[in-house]
Amino acid sequence: MKDLIPRTITAVVAIAIVVAALLLGALWRSIWPVALLGAFVVGVASWEYVQLLERNGISLNRLAFVSSAMLVILAYGTPEAAFGDLVLWAALVFPIALYLFDPDALRKILATMGGIIYIPYLLHFFYPLYRATDGALYGLLALALVWGYDIGAYLAGSAWGRSLLAPTISPSKSWEGVAGGFVLALAVAALAPIWQDWWTSWPHMIALAGITSALTQLGDLLESRLKRFAHVKDAGGLMPGHGGLLDRIDGLLLAIPAIYFYFHLVLRWV
Repeated sequence: MKDLIPRTITAVVAIAIVVAALLLGALWRSIWPVALLGAFVVGVASWEYVQLLERNGISLNRLAFVSSAMLVILAYGTPEAAFGDLVLWAALVFPIALYLFDPDALRKILATMGGIIYIPYLLHFFYPLYRATDGALYGLLALALVWGYDIGAYLAGSAWGRSLLAPTISPSKSWEGVAGGFVLALAVAALAPIWQDWWTSWPHMIALAGITSALTQLGDLLESRLKRFAHVKDAGGLMPGHGGLLDRIDGLLLAIPAIYFYFHLVLRWV
């Protein structure tokens, strides 16, 4: 836990920026503070993704990929979902056309399609959650659930981790960390001021904490697999104590769509 101080400072600054964007968007009744922050995050994370692929022998056009990814997340910032879908299609077609006559075309096309879906498309599910009535609160809760799991898993794993979760993928992850992450995510869900009848809402609290924990951990392992193939510890160095932006949003990318669909299909609040 020697890097706890830089991790904490970085986390506080990052959380302050995110919360400020959410509150400004709610105050101005505009998606654009969130969309612009999302474009920055997607741009940097996409750059890190391309770097990981290059270490695995897949060389993509960085400008084409990063600009396509940022365009997708900005397009979904508009209320018209059809426009976002059109831009997603265009963002996929452009790199495909670019690589079509490359000797290594198939791998580059699949890497591009996978990356566009993996980063900006999965992250765009935050928008319909945020646009709902009380959306700023729902969006903050979704982020807090993921952050809570990450913090709980890190602290519990560092203190008590013995039973390795996936030693061939990420040797530092443990089942004790998973348990600690779930407990803190459950505490976040239980303390959220969204429940009309707190005593009868326990199944939803447990479900949200469980879904978030499972998918946040799965997202972390997925990115760890990419890093292991690339023989690097971190995807980047932008965030001291944390690595790169992709290292910070890896769990978020899988958890956010599931949280949105739970709010939409089960709670029917979105």
